[in-house]
Amino acid sequence: MYRVILVCLDGSPIAEKAFRVAVEEAKLHNAVLHAVYVIQAKSAPMTGNPTGMVSTDPNVLTNIYAADGEKTLKWAKDLANEESIDTICHAVYGDPRREIINLSKEIDADLIVLGTKGKSNLEKFLIGSVSSAVVSHSDRTTLVVK
Repeated sequence: MYRVILVCLDGSPIAEKAFRVAVEEAKLHNAVLHAVYVIQAKSAPMTGNPTGMVSTDPNVLTNIYAADGEKTLKWAKDLANEESIDTICHAVYGDPRREIINLSKEIDADLIVLGTKGKSNLEKFLIGSVSSAVVSHSDRTTLVVK
């Protein structure tokens, strides 16, 4: 039985699917649901910029990702409220691989739910997927949604 569920969002369709799965798990287990969006500075527009804007200024790109995170977390909270699930939202800065694991420990999550792939295929190719890293390095039960 899960008491605390952490779901990872990045605005991608697969993350939205993972969120819906997490909501169902929260309903089933009467668990507290936490949603996280990790904001990371990007140095090139080819790594999944949600606006398609071309910039190499990390501050500009970080602000774009922060705005996308705010929008995504609002969507999640609204959707969960429709299902009568209170959701605690977290926007954190850093490397998603590290921050997801850190937050799961901080909130004592029983389950981490995330999608198989996010917005950035190039980043996945270069440094490995977030889901693979979380499964490999977290001591929490992890559900990867395809």
